[in-house]
Amino acid sequence: MTVLDRLRIENAVLRYDFWLEMRGVRGSRRRELRRELRANLGAASADVGTTRALFGIGSPKGLAYAATDTNPSRPRWSQAAIWASVAFGLVAFACLFTAIAFTAGVEASGVTGRAVRGFVFPWFGVDFSARVEADGGGFSTGAGGVGTWFLGVPLLVFLLVAQPWRLLRRQQPAAAATSTARARDRA
Repeated sequence: MTVLDRLRIENAVLRYDFWLEMRGVRGSRRRELRRELRANLGAASADVGTTRALFGIGSPKGLAYAATDTNPSRPRWSQAAIWASVAFGLVAFACLFTAIAFTAGVEASGVTGRAVRGFVFPWFGVDFSARVEADGGGFSTGAGGVGTWFLGVPLLVFLLVAQPWRLLRRQQPAAAATSTARARDRA
């Protein structure tokens, strides 16, 4: 097997692992499934070639969905990290866009040579400031107090997507099994 074939197999295994993580499969189970897929692909590539072996497994996403069930008691940490990163990027872009629009408004108003401060909807608690020079040679802009937005919104998104309260469901099946066993013993 060539180095390129090994890289292609490893790429398929990593994509498979990603989708297993998205399904909520625990780390130890994911390691077992990765080892199994890697061994199966190695054996199949020796028999029919790497390309046919990779086409034989189909989509790593489909394979992960077929191999596992969703675990309702496991928080979705990876999905939460992805969506929190998206939320952070959107907040940063929106704040930058608002600061540029605020500076353009100060420039359009004709105020020059001094700093202008103001609040812009919906950025509660954020103080925007802009300074435009008289000759149009330079301007500066800033936003104070935006840290709450940069931390708060992504953290809220992270908690809503991860659903850490799912960990509480783990005790319920064990408690239900114990109470069922006690009821059986009494009868």
